[in-house]
Amino acid sequence: MPIKLTLIESFDTPLDVPREKLHIEQIPDRKMYLSSNLAASSRLGNHLFELSALLSVSRKLNRIPTFFIQNRHYDQTLMDTDFLIPGLLDHFLIINQSIPDSITHVEFSMKCCTWDNPERLKNYTDQYLHIKGTHFQSWKYFPRMRHELIEYLKTPVNNFTDLPKSNDDNFITCVHIRRTDFVGSGFFVPDETFILEAMKFVKIEGTVICSMSGLIFISEKRDQNMLTVLFGDDIPYIESLLNQTFTVDEGAEKVYSSSISTNQLFYLFQNISSEFFISHNNPSDSILYSSSNCDVVLFTAPHSTFGWWLGFLSKGGQVYYTDIKFVDDNSISSGMFDQDDYYPPHWIPIKHNSFDNKTLIESLK
Repeated sequence: MPIKLTLIESFDTPLDVPREKLHIEQIPDRKMYLSSNLAASSRLGNHLFELSALLSVSRKLNRIPTFFIQNRHYDQTLMDTDFLIPGLLDHFLIINQSIPDSITHVEFSMKCCTWDNPERLKNYTDQYLHIKGTHFQSWKYFPRMRHELIEYLKTPVNNFTDLPKSNDDNFITCVHIRRTDFVGSGFFVPDETFILEAMKFVKIEGTVICSMSGLIFISEKRDQNMLTVLFGDDIPYIESLLNQTFTVDEGAEKVYSSSISTNQLFYLFQNISSEFFISHNNPSDSILYSSSNCDVVLFTAPHSTFGWWLGFLSKGGQVYYTDIKFVDDNSISSGMFDQDDYYPPHWIPIKHNSFDNKTLIESLK
């Protein structure tokens, strides 16, 4: 006889209040369930990968996606996810207990960042199936869910009064810079020169729009205000970047001045006046802002899951990223990472030009 699974109606219990373990009863039930190990102690970007993938795989297998609240980290995962994208959690059966020993465990998605074909799970007829793997960091798990996931985002309470809005007058490039926990971790952390050159490259290429179908369109943006919003986990470092001078073209320079304010910094290039803003929002609000305002996204740390989602859920869906194949990052050498599985094919990788190892160019896939 199947196991009784108890639905939790809400999950706003304070983290310092332990949950009572529920007893398992035997009752008839013909529904099929799918659950998974989760990297519950990780951050929001990892949660989005795991829950989006689990929902999509469950649909493919005609199973109900199931979430076991095993400890306070799982509680926090639910609260963080619900704060951003409650519509995603609406599809899950949420169980206030640890995983029963009687549930069948299967090895699947054992490598964080490579795609594992869900078709092979169709051979399992067990009513309760639990995946041993975690992370699910591949767009291939949910290839047609981008617009659906955007619809599941909550309506922002934050009006983002300190940041510009994307409209007919404003074209907004969003840049994500991750540093704090990546420094010394084996993940690539770009230096100032790389970040500034990447920003320059994306700004120049901002008139090239890559559609979701892979077609390229040229769109003249000179009649719009070209604005840039910077996101990151090291605000003093970002502010220091905007106090740099670097070459834009031969003989031309962008000079950043911090004498205006720390939130609004200007540069003048040819006849285009552009303006910089630094976001001080929390991760959830940053993604909500991106979904309505980021026409283009650049994330400079290639294995940043938050930068990935900032781009994936962005308004424009046009994303640039540092080509991980040409930087010092241990992801590929570990055998746990496949760039074709991790990055959607229409996203644009950039790297140093091999001739001068300074100028950034689009990397050929």
